Amino acid sequence: MRFDERVAVITGAGSGLGRAYALALAERGAKVVLIDSGAQDEDKTGVESSGLESCHQDVLALGEQSMRFTLDVSDFVGVKLAVTEIIAQWGRIDILVNNAGIHSPCDFDHLTVDMWQHQLNVDLNGSFYMTKAIWPQMKRQGYGRVVMSCAASGLYGDMHETSYSASKMGLIGLVNSLYLEGIDHNIKVNSLTPHALTSMTEKRLASSVQALFSKSSITASMMFLCGAKAPTGQHLLTAAGSVSHGQFTEFKPCYFPAGSCKPESILNNWQQIHQAQPANLHRSGEDQVLAWAQRSAGERHIAIE
Repeated sequence: MRFDERVAVITGAGSGLGRAYALALAERGAKVVLIDSGAQDEDKTGVESSGLESCHQDVLALGEQSMRFTLDVSDFVGVKLAVTEIIAQWGRIDILVNNAGIHSPCDFDHLTVDMWQHQLNVDLNGSFYMTKAIWPQMKRQGYGRVVMSCAASGLYGDMHETSYSASKMGLIGLVNSLYLEGIDHNIKVNSLTPHALTSMTEKRLASSVQALFSKSSITASMMFLCGAKAPTGQHLLTAAGSVSHGQFTEFKPCYFPAGSCKPESILNNWQQIHQAQPANLHRSGEDQVLAWAQRSAGERHIAIE
């Protein structure tokens, strides 16, 4: 799989997975745009380190072209100016990997409104801002690949991760609706939930298993989602060599005739509701609404095609 003549924008590219994504795409021929706030790379003196510049130089050493921006993705004005400059320079943007994020665990009692807002501004709003700024260009050129970087905490929850989980789960919802708007324009929108050994995760991985969490399966999954034959509206989970597909499922419903559904009824049937099989997959919210209607229509003698 090659990315020759493709222009790829990677946020959070100064370190960790963002850096790995940039180098992986460049190795396969892409021109890469590196975006990073530099905040996570500041030393104790407050002087920004050379993470972004180092990544830029490594891309050039591979023989590929690169642009770099020290930019906070929650700054929509700055995002739009950067996108304008990229298009002026290279005429197109084919790939967007929304990797930028922050992680500040905090118990809910001590989570402030400012902390909550900052988390959403970077992880959720930042991904929206980047996508919003680039989307018109992808529509004009009839091609685009967008990857949202999610997290296991967003899918399943974790202690002291309420703001982080909420922002990451928000990206799942963004993918689930936005991909529908991209279908007619050959824009594929997917999410990637990775877990690799980085400065963000090293304290959460036991030393005995850290070696298992390399970036190889993650960069491979990212490139698959950025490729010409990528699916759309999908959610991949990858870590420690494992790649899987995730989707929200609804377990077999317990139907209550009209007028008989009371809280006591749900309580008495909770084990059946909670454990019911098989699971049902729905392609969209409308598909779920249709399923609800079909279950109830017969009781009211309503015909649904």
